[in-house]
Amino acid sequence: MRYRLLETVGEYAAERLDEAGERGAVERRHLVYYRELARTTEPLLRGPGQRVLLDRLEREHDNLRTALRRAVAARDEQEALCLVLSLGWFWQLRDHRVDGSTWSEAAMGLGPDPFDEPVRPAPPLLERCIDAPPPMSPELLMEARREVRLVWLSNREHDIRGMDDPETQAWMRRVAVAYGPGQPQNCRVPGFSWYFVRLFIGDVSGIYRALDRGIEMCRELGYDWELAFHLQQRAKLLNEIPGRADLGLRDADESLEVFRRIGDAWGVAEALSGRAESHERRGAFAEAARDYREALDNVRVLGSTAQVPMLRCRLADVLTESGEIDGAEGERLLRQALEEAEPLNPDAAYFIRISLGIRIARNGGHAEAREILEGLYGELRDRSVPLFAGLLESVLGWLYALEGKPADALSRLRSALTTRDDPLTALVAAHLPVHMLLNAAFAHSALPGREHAETAARLLGAVAALRPAGLHEASAEREVRERTTAAARTALDGEVYERAYAEGGRLTLEEAVALV
Repeated sequence: MRYRLLETVGEYAAERLDEAGERGAVERRHLVYYRELARTTEPLLRGPGQRVLLDRLEREHDNLRTALRRAVAARDEQEALCLVLSLGWFWQLRDHRVDGSTWSEAAMGLGPDPFDEPVRPAPPLLERCIDAPPPMSPELLMEARREVRLVWLSNREHDIRGMDDPETQAWMRRVAVAYGPGQPQNCRVPGFSWYFVRLFIGDVSGIYRALDRGIEMCRELGYDWELAFHLQQRAKLLNEIPGRADLGLRDADESLEVFRRIGDAWGVAEALSGRAESHERRGAFAEAARDYREALDNVRVLGSTAQVPMLRCRLADVLTESGEIDGAEGERLLRQALEEAEPLNPDAAYFIRISLGIRIARNGGHAEAREILEGLYGELRDRSVPLFAGLLESVLGWLYALEGKPADALSRLRSALTTRDDPLTALVAAHLPVHMLLNAAFAHSALPGREHAETAARLLGAVAALRPAGLHEASAEREVRERTTAAARTALDGEVYERAYAEGGRLTLEEAVALV
């Protein structure tokens, strides 16, 4: 049973401690107790007892915040660093992103930035900064200053557009310089955030090399949990590379086996989700649905309610795509997932709104779909990465064409195609520009005149030639392709259509984009 003091009673007790000259000592004992609770619990959050331990930290969260507040007020950098690094994974698992951002920034303010010029390369460290209580050795203190900034960076999803400003880009490049591939600390929490730094600075080839080397090092050092984590991260990247979903499936399988052996429900859910994505890319929807359902079971066991809506969204999409449920039921499930996501996980809500908008449009609700998608674009236009903006504009182009507004659709799609050279798009959505071309062909086919019909046929030929081999054609894409083909064939003689289609098949991506 837990008792809470009224604020006035707490103030009275503090005054009595002041009078007795004991307040400082009592507050110090409180800080040390809760720092040790957080520090000794942190490594256990990646094992079979994680739900009980997460619930305990949740119950003690106010006391842990008080300990942090006192460390920061006293400008005790090492205590603040130890507390933040000990709580970072708890904040991640329970989606306390505001705490992660706020307290890491407060701890950062207590010491120098190790990524300031001139940047000192980080030495390889097998010892973790929180393996022992403070004080830290000079090497570990410098590493703790680096790692607390990675905690801060990983909690900046609310301001992802800020990653593009020149000052932040320069700072992240210094982070990338400080850590070379194969550092033991980059295999662990929170050091693995270094990989995402490479993502944000557009080092696409570097992130693959870094993940490959990280997996090798995890095997060399016997880091089981870290190996499973890196494998599921690489699996998710491989899922997005045309023709490599089978490799992603292999990594996801190994990751899942290790997480099951360790007893980490979060890791099991992540590995299952990654494997489900691999199945989706191959059109194996029954297998994908099975994995998404099991992933949902695991996050519920964990008490991580913020993860549930996104998994439910992915499951609804898979069930609808496979024909197991109809479009109306898919829409109902997506609305339910969105209702759950909005108070818990705003980022998930953004993606669910896209899925819901597409589903509503396919069900015939064009006006509502437009309201959802245009509203989302307006909210995120100035603070989202080019990949997300381009995806939204492509979907809006498709919707405008459905509504019989092909000229407006082409305007959106031309804007969307300006993101085709974005490094993040190349990394996680290499097929997106080809999908945009398909939507542009759809729009051209709806415009009057032989010229537009021929352009539609050429774009269809380009899409067929440029489409990555092995990429499953989703039902929405198939519908667009079939409607566009029928419209272009109706407007053109068979020989003219075939000639234009063949010409399109010889175009490069840039040449096809010029047709839009």
